[in-house]
Order: sequence, then C-alpha cells, then structure tokens
Amino acid sequence: MKRLGMDIGTSTIKVAVLEDQVIKYKNIRKHYGKVLPVLKEMLEEACAPKERMAMCVTGSNAQAVLGAEDEIPYLGYIPAVAEGVRYQVPEAGSIIEIGSQGARFITNLEKQAPEFAVNEHCAGGTGSFFEDQMSRLGLKIEDYSLLVEQAQSVPRLSGRCAVFAKTDIIHRQQEGVSTPDILLGLCYALVRNYKATIVKNLPVKKPVVFCGGVTQNAGMERAIREVFKLEQGELEVPHDALYSGAVGAAIHAAGRLEADGKCNLEKAETDVKYREQMLFSCGELCEVLLRAEERKQMQKSLLPKLVLAEGTCLDEPEVTGVIPEDGCALGIDIGSTSTDLVLTDRQGNIIDFQYLRTAGNPEGVVRKGLASIRERFGEVKFTAVGITGSGRERIGRMMGADAIRDEITAQAKAAVHWNPQADTVFEIGGQDSKFISLKDGEVADFQMNKICAAGTGSFVEEQAARMGIPISEFGPLALASKNPSELGERCTVFIETAIASAESAGASQADIAAGLCHAIVRNYLHKVVGTKKVGDHIVLQGGVDYNPGIVAAFQSAYGDKVTVSPVFSISGAYGASLLAYESVGIKVGESGKPEKESTFLGFDFPSKEVKKQDMTEEIRKNKELYKMAGQFSMRGYDATINPNKKTIGIPMVLVMFKFFTLANEFFKDLGYNVVMSHVSNEETIQFSQQYAQGETCYPVKLVYGHMIQLAQQKVDYIFLPNIHTIHHPHAHAAHSYACPYMQTAAKSIYDSLHLKDQGIELISPVFDLDLGVKEMAKAMIGVGQSLGFSKPRCLKAMIKGGIAVQRNMEDTEKLGAEIMANLKPDEKVLVIITRNYGYADPVLNMGIPNILLSKGYKVMTLGYIPGMSLDISGDYPNMYWPFGDHLLAGAKLIANHPNLYAVYLTNHGCGPDTLVNHMFREEMGDKPYLQIEVDEQYSAVGIITRIEAFLNSISHRPPVELPKNFNILDVKMKKTNIKSKPDKNKKLYLPDLGIYRWFLSAYFEKCGYKVGYLNEFSRELLMKGRAETNSKEYLPFSVLLGGILEAIEREGENRKNIQFLIPFNEGADADGQYARAIRTVLDRKGYGDVDVIAPMLERLPVEADDPDLLMRALVAGDILYSAPAESRDDQFYRPLSDWDALMELAGEIGKVPVVGRTLGVVGTPMSIFSLDEGILEKLEYEAETFHRAPLSEMIWFLWKDCGSNGKAKDLLSSWRKRMMEIGETLNDRSSFAEEPEELFGVADKYLSDFSGANGRYRYAKMLLLAGRCNAMIHMAPRYENTSMVLNMRGLHDNCKVPVYDLSLDGDFDESGWERLRSFLYYCGEK
Repeated sequence: MKRLGMDIGTSTIKVAVLEDQVIKYKNIRKHYGKVLPVLKEMLEEACAPKERMAMCVTGSNAQAVLGAEDEIPYLGYIPAVAEGVRYQVPEAGSIIEIGSQGARFITNLEKQAPEFAVNEHCAGGTGSFFEDQMSRLGLKIEDYSLLVEQAQSVPRLSGRCAVFAKTDIIHRQQEGVSTPDILLGLCYALVRNYKATIVKNLPVKKPVVFCGGVTQNAGMERAIREVFKLEQGELEVPHDALYSGAVGAAIHAAGRLEADGKCNLEKAETDVKYREQMLFSCGELCEVLLRAEERKQMQKSLLPKLVLAEGTCLDEPEVTGVIPEDGCALGIDIGSTSTDLVLTDRQGNIIDFQYLRTAGNPEGVVRKGLASIRERFGEVKFTAVGITGSGRERIGRMMGADAIRDEITAQAKAAVHWNPQADTVFEIGGQDSKFISLKDGEVADFQMNKICAAGTGSFVEEQAARMGIPISEFGPLALASKNPSELGERCTVFIETAIASAESAGASQADIAAGLCHAIVRNYLHKVVGTKKVGDHIVLQGGVDYNPGIVAAFQSAYGDKVTVSPVFSISGAYGASLLAYESVGIKVGESGKPEKESTFLGFDFPSKEVKKQDMTEEIRKNKELYKMAGQFSMRGYDATINPNKKTIGIPMVLVMFKFFTLANEFFKDLGYNVVMSHVSNEETIQFSQQYAQGETCYPVKLVYGHMIQLAQQKVDYIFLPNIHTIHHPHAHAAHSYACPYMQTAAKSIYDSLHLKDQGIELISPVFDLDLGVKEMAKAMIGVGQSLGFSKPRCLKAMIKGGIAVQRNMEDTEKLGAEIMANLKPDEKVLVIITRNYGYADPVLNMGIPNILLSKGYKVMTLGYIPGMSLDISGDYPNMYWPFGDHLLAGAKLIANHPNLYAVYLTNHGCGPDTLVNHMFREEMGDKPYLQIEVDEQYSAVGIITRIEAFLNSISHRPPVELPKNFNILDVKMKKTNIKSKPDKNKKLYLPDLGIYRWFLSAYFEKCGYKVGYLNEFSRELLMKGRAETNSKEYLPFSVLLGGILEAIEREGENRKNIQFLIPFNEGADADGQYARAIRTVLDRKGYGDVDVIAPMLERLPVEADDPDLLMRALVAGDILYSAPAESRDDQFYRPLSDWDALMELAGEIGKVPVVGRTLGVVGTPMSIFSLDEGILEKLEYEAETFHRAPLSEMIWFLWKDCGSNGKAKDLLSSWRKRMMEIGETLNDRSSFAEEPEELFGVADKYLSDFSGANGRYRYAKMLLLAGRCNAMIHMAPRYENTSMVLNMRGLHDNCKVPVYDLSLDGDFDESGWERLRSFLYYCGEK
C-alpha cells in the first residue's frame, strides 16, 4: 500500500510517496501563495486519479489542505522531520533543519520524546535570509554554492536581521571584500545566530543530520562543521534532505478514522471495500481542492480600502534641461543601494537628475554620474556642490564638496523648500526610514529605524518578489483591492506566515498587496515614529512614494494632512543642492554673487582623499579631560603575571567598571595576580554572538565574550558579583534593585560556558548595596574566607579596596565640579546619559563620545552633573531602579540648564529602558535630545548621521548666558497624579484578568466602589496602545494602555469621573512601572485629569480594604479555573462568598474526573488569563486539561517573599491553610501546591537573591507542578527579561517534564500553532 506525505511550507510544497518503505516518488515546487492549485497539479502527477492511499499532511501551511479536507491526518512539523530523518539516517543523534522561513533544532532522537527548539519571531536563521541577500547583490540563489566555493576568508557579518545584514555587506564591499567571501560570511553569521538563539543549551548529539532547503548551500555545511566543531562523519546530509518532512508525514500516513479514533491499515491492504471506504482517492482529493479554491471567501477585515487622494501626483520631477548663465548647484545623495545626482538653478528648479545603482562602489558611481553630466552638458562650472548619504564623508572630502551634510538635514531642507508650512517629514527608502519633526523650518527632532526593517521599502519589495508581482504593478494592484488583508506588523520575512494564512482563506493578490501597504505604514508609525509628535503638515519623501498603495495608506491614516513632495524620489540629493547654495552664501530664490568660490575639485577629482583638518588644541584638551574619569578606575592595575601565584580574572563588564579598583586592590593584597579582560573588540563580539544564550540586552551578551577571553588567558578564577540591590541616596522605593540580568548574569553565563570543566572557578558574591557598605564588605570578606583567609586578613584587604573606590569617587566628583565650574557662560555641552558601563565600554558607546568630541563639543558623562543630589520620588513614587532614578534626575537637570544637551544611549532588549524612555521624554519636554539604541547591528554611518542631524538641530538654538546666581539643582518638581487608594465617587476600571475580574469586581463593589471593565484583548486595543509606544514594551503594557485609551474615549466628557487600577509592585522587572509609564502617556495626550490608582501589590495584606475578602476573590477564580472549560460559566459559577461556600464549590469540582493528558501552565498573570489569544481555551475544548498556576498562590508567595508583611503574619498563615484545604478538596483538579511553603525551598535552591516579576515563584511552581503534569507551558510576554533569566538559570534542565516557552506579543499564528502542536505531540497520550 502506498503512503503519501505532503509538506506544505510557506514558500514550497514537498510531496513524497512511500511503498514498502521505499520512496517511489518525490517532488518539490514553489507555490507563490497558490497552495491548492499547485498541490492539485502535484497530486495529479504523483498518483492515478482512482488510486487510494493513506495520506498525511504537515508543514506551516497545512491548514490550507485541512480546511478543504479535514479528515486527512495531520502531523506537526517537528515530529514529521524527526520521523523522516530517522528513516533517512537511523543512527541520527540530532537534526539541524533550516527552511525558507523556519529553523529548527531537534536532539535526543534516541528518546521517544526528542527535545527541540525553533525560531519564533526572527528570520535571521532561515533560508529567506540567503535569498534576500542574494537578491540585494543581484545574484541568483542557485549560484550561491558555486560562488561560496571560491571564498578565501570569513568576514564578520550580521546574522540576525535578514534586511540589516545588507548594511554589513555594503561596508565589507567598500572595504574590498570579495563577493564569495561575503557569501561565506553570511553562512557563518546565520549558523552562529542559529546556535546562539535556537540551539542554546540543548545537547548536540552526534551524528548531526542537516536537512531542509538550505542544504543546497555548500557554504552552510562548512559553517556548521566549524561552528559546532564537528569532525568527519559527525555531520550527515541525507540524499533526500529536502524531503525529510514529507517522508515523515508519509510514514505517519493513515486513512479516515473509525469510532475508536484509528484506521486499520492492515485491513485496508486486503479488504477492498474497507480500503475504498477508509483510504483517500487522489482524484477525489484533487476535486475537493478545486472546489475549496473556488468557494474560498475572505472574512472582512477592519482595514479601509485604499484610495489615492484626488490631485496626488507621483510623477517624476519636472526638469528644465538647461544650465542657466549664473550656474547651478550639484547635489549628490549616496545611499547603500542607490546614488542620486541633481542639478538645480538658483530658483530651486531641477535642471537634471540621475538615479544610479551604488553597487558597493560609491566613488565609481559618482564618477559615472559626473561623466554623464559632462557628456550631456559639457564642462559645467558648478556654483556649489553638496553631498549627503551614507558615503558622504569620504567622497565629499575627496571631491572637495562645499557642503557635506547628514541625510536628516538634507531631507528637511528639501521638504521645507516645497512646503514652508511643513512640520513633519516621513521619508522611507529601501532600507532606511526617517521621521523628522520641524519647527520654524529647522530640524527639531528626528528618529530613524533601528534593528527592524519592517518599516522600509525592502519590506514591500521582497514580498512583491515572492508573490511574483513586478514592483511597478504592486501599488496599482493594491488600489484595486476591495478588502485589504490584515497582515499585522511583523518582520519582512515572517509576514509570509500571515500572507499564507490570508491566501489559504481566499484573499486575492490585490487584497494582500493592500494589506502589505497598510502593514508598512503601520510598522513605520509604530517602530520609527513611535511616540514622537506628528504635526499637521506632513510631507512624504523617499522612493516608496512611487507606490501609490503606500501613499494611499498614509493618506488613510492622516487624511489631508499628507502631501507628497514633488521631488520625493530624489529629495536627499535635492536638499543637498540647496545646502550647497547656502554654504557659498547664496539664498535660493534670490540673485547675487556667491560669497565664496566653490571648493569642488572638478569632474576628474583626484582619488586621493583630502586629509582631515588637524585636531585643534581645544578638541585635544576636551578629549584628554573626558578620558580622565575612565583612567581613575584603572589606577593601581598591573597586568604583570607572577607564575607562582594564582590568577583572578575580572571581566570588564557591567558593574565592574565601578568596582574594578575594589576587586583589584582586594585580591592583590591577598596575594593573587589580577587580570582584566581585554577592552571589548571585534573578537569579543564574535564570541558573544557565538555563545550567547538567547536575545538578552547587548551589555549582558558581551559578558559571554569577556568570560571566554579570560578563559583563553588561563585564569584560575573569574570574579563577577551578582548585584541584587544598589544604593541610591534619595530612593523611596522599598528596595533599589538592579535589573533582572544584573542579579543573575554571572552564574548563568559561567554555567552556560561550562567554565568549571576547564578548571576555572567562579567567585560571585551577592551585593545587596542598598543595605549599606557594611553588607558589601561582609560579602567580600566572605569571598576571602572562602579562599582560605582569616577574617582579619580579609578585612585588611577590604579596607584597601574600599579606600581605592572612595578615592576614585572623590576624584570623579572633583573633576565633574571642575568641568562645570570652568564652563563658559554660553558654552553648549553634551551630556552622555547612560549607565557607567555604557560610556566606558567602546563597543557599547559605539565611539559616540569621540565623534562628539571631534566635532568640537565638550562632552561630559552623567556622573559629572549632580543628579544624585535630587530627590525625584514625588515625580516617580516607585522608581526601584537606581539607574532609572539617576537618568531621570539627570534629565531634569539638563532640561533645566539651557546649554546642556542630552545624548541618551539605551540598550536593545532592556526591559527597564522600554519604560524609562517614556519618562525621559516627558522630562526633556520640547528640548531636543539624541537617543540612540545600542545593538550589535549598529551602523557607524547611521550613528554619524544621527549625530550630525542632532548637532545641526541644536545649532539653531542660540546659547544662553547663565545668570550669576544660576543653580543647576533649582528644578521644578511636580507630584505625579498616581494614587494608592481609589475614590469611591468615581468609576474604577479594572484590567482584564479573565475569570478573576468577575470576583474582583464583586470584591470592589462589596467595598463600596463603582466598577467598570477594560475591554478584553483584541487586535484593535493592541494597535491603539502601540500607537503611543516604542513597540519594544512588553505586551501587557501596550494592551493595558490601549484599553485605557479606549475607555477614556468611550467615556467622553465623563472622563473626570473615572479611574484606572494598575498596581505597582516592588520590582525589579518592567511590570512594576506600568502605572508610571501609562501616567506619562495620559499626561502627554491631555488626560491629566484621569486618575491612575496604583496600590503596592506587596502591601495589600495590610493596606487593602478587606484583605481576606480579596484573597477569597482570587481563590474563587482559581477554583473556577479548575473546573472543565465547558461548565465554568453556568454549572459551577457562584457569586463571591465565604470560605465554607468556596470549599463546597471545590468539592463539587473535585468530583469531576480528569481524563487524559494534563498540562501545567505558569507565567505572568495577564499572559495566562487574558493575553493568550484564546490558545488555552481552544486546547481545552480539544480535550486538554490545564493546571493553571493559582493566582491566589502567586500573590500569597509574593506577599510572603517580600518580607515586609510582618503585621499580616497570621493572615498569611491562615491563607496557607485555606489553600491547602481547597487544593486537597479539588483532588486531581487542583493546581495548588500540597505544601505552599515548599515553594520557597525550591526557589531558594535555584533562584535565591532574585527579585522581578515573581520569578522565584514561577521557577519553583514550574518544578513542583511538573510532578502532576505531562508537560509544562511557561507563558510570558516576548522579550520579558525575567523569562529569559529563568531559562538562563536552567529551568528546562531542572524540570522533570518537557517545557514549552510560549512568548506572547499579540501575533500568535499558524506557525505558532504548528510549533505548539509539535511540542504536544511528544507529551504523552491525551
């Protein structure tokens, strides 16, 4: 009997037919979104129309088939690949499978339930990564292997974002790196990224089998061997590597299921009637697919139809074609992909323009453009020459350009010339996009896209190419759509999943094209514009304006506020020509002679670059002054090694820039060599990318590289403390915490690198610095004693180290005071605002201080201004991050000082930064500041562009001479409108917490409050919230904000009579700051009269109106969630009542037997109970039983763990007994711990000295609840720092059953379901 397996992927369909365990037929085709027609053709080729077979379907787009014929068995893609590889390579130990959009690692294949990991939200480790880069290089993907075999070296390239690798490619091309070397570098980049973000700590069992579409790339096999250190015979590529999924599906193939849920294939072999009845006919299936294609109807989306506003002109700019007698200006814009040259006359009219491909050779393309001008117009004598774009500096100096200016300034100049009222510029190019805010015709603020290219032209170009639509036809096609598809706002590659879903639901190409136009606009507005203010006169510029669909999408969002620049396609070069006129003293539109001659060196300008001007004495002095503070922390360091002594290695990361002198003096005094790691460099970055476990913030990622470098230096110990709390003199929060990563990084990274196996010991004391210097001294003395020294001996060493630290602090403060005192009254000074490691590490500061100093500005760090002297607790009543307190205090001082300007460096992946950003902006008000997000993907050219644009914007602000009695500390404070108690005269809106809100509303009503609800999670609420955010905030924040804004709009004039409950907590993740950040957004939008109620969650046992009633409300929700899903609302719901009634209800539910598989669910409350997008409910109705972590137990643990509820000791004890009684009564349906106190023992064992998002409870609950479940699901917002910490601390390894990380960001789709169902496949029988 034949078995047919179908693997329906996002871009291809693979079909395999097995007979007698031999592959009889195989085929692969691209479907370009037309899944059913292409599959129909393949089936007609694979088998005779009347032939009956067992069948099975797998793949991320399998729903397209199941929607047509739902009786066909489905197999998750992970088990399909595992089964296929076991067939192809029976001895396989693990699998590296990389397809066009998916990347998976499967290991422990010898076990019944293999372990696996997949890419979730980034396509940097997938085949599309290569397709995109080859497309940008103008090469065919089929030629990749042939070219890569010619490679001689492996340059470092970005392997994360499929679009942003392009920046690295261009830089390497400009450095002269060959194309084959670049292509090989991409292979290594992808594999390193794959290993770091997917494989992580999973065991790599050998032999490793490499399968999937990327196996056709010869460079990948070489890269995998080297990165994974595989010897000959330890890596195998099966002959049918492309078909592993389809083969696995064929092996699993079956027929229609009988009443017992099975199909007897042995009977089908011999019983013709049974075979006719139970197996599938290829011909019948083809007919079903045809009918399904014909009847598909797309559900109505909420997106408006795209209509191009009347009068919108998207034609090429008009040209005169004549050089006037008084000359012309030349403007050049050198971009990464294209270079524009524009000739303009003194009236601003365009004489001529050219659009050329840069092709990695900016000098060559400029010469080509100049040659074209000379050929057509003769030897033109230019009045002035201006240049902008990524290649401006080198080419500008080489050719003697009069104006070398950044793109922001050039784009702004072009916009204002054509629309003097312009206050906003939206400029979108192929890879870069910019937002510019204008005031009085000058740049007041700006933003550029950072690490995501989903708001750029490449986003549409690549999807158009995949859909087979010429880009010139894409816009008109989008305008023809009557029902634009909702595609979300995802990575340029990952949106393919949404496109596939739309196609399988019957969306036309026109509907998808319109949906993509909406998506690029939404991405741009959310990820580039973010929270910046958009004005009333918006000018659209950039090459994407050729696309009428995108222009119409902007018009749909902003109406008649939007106009398209008549020079949109060449706006950068046009602006450069206007700036060139200004540089020689000519005002466009007026006559007169130039004030000076052009410095242009002619059409045949020499290839030798003009030397930069020598550094002035003032710049040299400023640079020396800036260096001094960094040198203080290195005093006393001697790298000499005495071979007779043991060596302590100190990684120069995180807090060690502050505590190095302490450690250096302490360990030297005890008789050790002290070696610090090298300054962060290219090698550090490479090691970090190769070994980092997941997407932490960049400073933490660098710790991996520094520890590896110390290991290579053969140190005996590595010293890196875990920082739990940090002292701040004016902190009023319960504790002043370090971020979740700083509390745990040392041990987590040490363990993941297996340094103990190399004989290196970790010395990692816990510093609780907000408990005072004595606690730190105690910790260090403990370190010395653990090394065998007596307490008096350690005390002597500690005193020596403490004196060194104190001296450094005093000298730094003295230097700061000296700099402040010596400032000229009208001197503009730039202040770097970041953490101490941010400005001390050259990789983390990206060379920004040196660039600013080279521009002639005096530069200070935050430590030089007296921010620590301010008490800002009235403005920020629960600021538990001392660095947040310090940054915001510094912002107040800078905003108050007319001549200080902030350069604010934040870190990608930092939870605290996502919310502090909102508050920092609030403090700065209308004063311009430069914010740059630090990430490993940064472009030096992009950094310089931002800096030059910022310096240009502040150059228009005249310096102010300070009065003699000016006091920088004399700043106005405003007490924020956040209250701890609700007002009984106002309606109190509660956040959505699933079933619990029924009982919480009853609690508040019994306490005398009027209650309202925020709407349940929806796409519309999320979009409303994200319109006011930076798109990096955790999902609960955006949804809460969206719900609050919707409620305010719904209440209208009555908004003064409403209030919103958003509890604070004591820290240390971002969730405890939601209330303050939402307050910032509400104030910014003019809703200052709307109250935010933020009681401290930890203090509720002593401060709640009725603590016992509150606990009963939580327990009531826990009991109801224990009931079967289908009977919660009617059969088991009871009004909130006393403990006896709750026990009675628990008894009723406890009598209902648990049938089949049980899955434990632990995570953040909103993730489990309101933001799961219906995932748990859907699975419950498919007969899964969930044990959700009880909210009452979560909160009880938090209350007891915080240590500040001594007055509620008896209550906590009584609640413990109540939970135990109810858990026992619920019987097998209970999710409660049998002994709640046991949670603390487990938490102390695995995650002691940690604070943040109830992480200790979550870790302990995962391990204890696993004893009653087939598998565990951990649910948290995507990018949540605490969730990453739990994984870094070995949660998966220590849990007795399989663990699935379900990270939520409002975009769960078919790919998400495919991953989840693959996991569930291995989790035991239902």
